[in-house]
Amino acid sequence: MINSTTSAAWTSLAPCADLDGYIPDDSLVRAPKQLLQSCGPLMEDCAALCPFVVQCYDRVRPEVSHFDGVCAARIWVNGKAVATAENAPELPKLPTQAGTCGTSSGVAGHRRLGEALCGECRVTAQRAGARRAGAASIRKRAHRGSALVGAAA
Repeated sequence: MINSTTSAAWTSLAPCADLDGYIPDDSLVRAPKQLLQSCGPLMEDCAALCPFVVQCYDRVRPEVSHFDGVCAARIWVNGKAVATAENAPELPKLPTQAGTCGTSSGVAGHRRLGEALCGECRVTAQRAGARRAGAASIRKRAHRGSALVGAAA
């Protein structure tokens, strides 16, 4: 399933629009040599002709969606890049779709998407864990007044 909040108006302008072969059938996915023979030229064309490589990567999100096929000048099998075109551009780190980072909903969103927690969400999760542990996990100082009473006696 492709979930994206970005505009998809460019998809009709992409050189691969309405062409077959970019998503191979299951028999090819299980045969790496045939997959490379079949999808290799498409991957090279993607790198050479497509001005939307980064937008395609953002839209498909192959790692998260466990994509099989050609996307962003790479061949993907189960969300892992198995081949990359020679002149393929570097792929940027994609913004998360988890929600607002640093909040409990951001932590839940990262976990729902199977992403590692970002720094802000890691701190939020640690603080929530400490709150759940309760007051017994917090070390307290002795009350100062009781120390003075004990010294006078």
